[in-house]
Amino acid sequence: MKRKGVFLLTLALLVLLTGCWNRRELNDLAIVMGTGIDKIDGEYVISAQIVNPGGVASKEGGGMIQSSVATYSMRASSIFEGIRKMTTVTPRRLYFSHIQVLVLGEQIAKEGAKEVLDLLFRDHEVRPDFYVILAKDATALQILSMIDPLEKIPATKLYKSLETAESAWGSIVSIQLDEFIADLLRDGIEPVLVGVNPKGKVQMGTSGSNSQKESQSSLLRYHEIGVFKGDKLRGWFNEEESIGFSYITDRVDSTVEEIPCDKNNKIVIEIIRNKTTVNGKVEKGKPQVEVSISAEGNVGEVACSNDLSDPKTIYKLEADVEKQIKGKIVSAIHKAQKQYRSDVFGFGQSIYKNDPKGWEKVKEDWDSQFPNLKVKIKTDVKIRRTGKVGNSFIPFMKKE
Repeated sequence: MKRKGVFLLTLALLVLLTGCWNRRELNDLAIVMGTGIDKIDGEYVISAQIVNPGGVASKEGGGMIQSSVATYSMRASSIFEGIRKMTTVTPRRLYFSHIQVLVLGEQIAKEGAKEVLDLLFRDHEVRPDFYVILAKDATALQILSMIDPLEKIPATKLYKSLETAESAWGSIVSIQLDEFIADLLRDGIEPVLVGVNPKGKVQMGTSGSNSQKESQSSLLRYHEIGVFKGDKLRGWFNEEESIGFSYITDRVDSTVEEIPCDKNNKIVIEIIRNKTTVNGKVEKGKPQVEVSISAEGNVGEVACSNDLSDPKTIYKLEADVEKQIKGKIVSAIHKAQKQYRSDVFGFGQSIYKNDPKGWEKVKEDWDSQFPNLKVKIKTDVKIRRTGKVGNSFIPFMKKE
């Protein structure tokens, strides 16, 4: 009996204590921080930006200067093949668990991104919480290769800059892979992705000297939002329409609104708080949506003689900001309805949540219902503070 017990204990230990069967040493891995995928002449071009820990440390310690990253690329007929073939040029096996950004070429987005996203979503090594962005007016490889003077790793620059810009400027949205795929799968909403494009000459931006000049020849800039229908890019919102999109989808943390106050000057209002609610329903067989914006702002800049101590001036400013926000929203909705026919605002989802029975009546025909959807917009803006100096000193300056 005792021998049988020892045998069973030994068998259990053999099963449970097998160790890490797929263990790999850190020195054998190439840690990928950013990935780019383009489609050129019918072939995929896969790019992988690999961090060089020795390069990062050498600059901080003042030792021998090495490159902080290495960006490899490979052409192949499929993405999976390209990733495997890349090991023929990289010194280590690629490790994708720490990806921060995936840059998609515009051509791939136009043809359909589902194969690319399926591969990355399926791979057990890849976490789906990285940002997906679109390369505009450049290839994904060029975007990944652009060097910034303040950030040693270009993929990290793209990641940090995206989060910073989204919190400060309304036209920028950060979309992670799982969020994009969720919008692909849900009824009544279509996905979007933010675009990034080079400002200046791409060739100069990929040169190491770009990080050493006082004024950089080329920098990356997040600019506009790409509108999808399914997994295909239909087109772009311009900057004003992108801000309108962010207001509708309650993504505005902070932004600014410029209000003309005379022929040549303007007052700048900093939006410091915003809340948007969207309520949809179906009445008499017709879907309708109401978008309500409630925003608060401060006076940030004044270049004219308006008397900010007069309540009437503040009331007029609030009305002007409300009108301006409404204009951006109307422009975004009009382009989405009439040009792209894509419900990127999730109006269908709003109807589903507020009126499920009504949604059942219109969901099968939503693609033809959306372009004619009636959208009511309500805006309410309150200006809280005018700054520590009140009226501007500029109108009282001595004449030259």
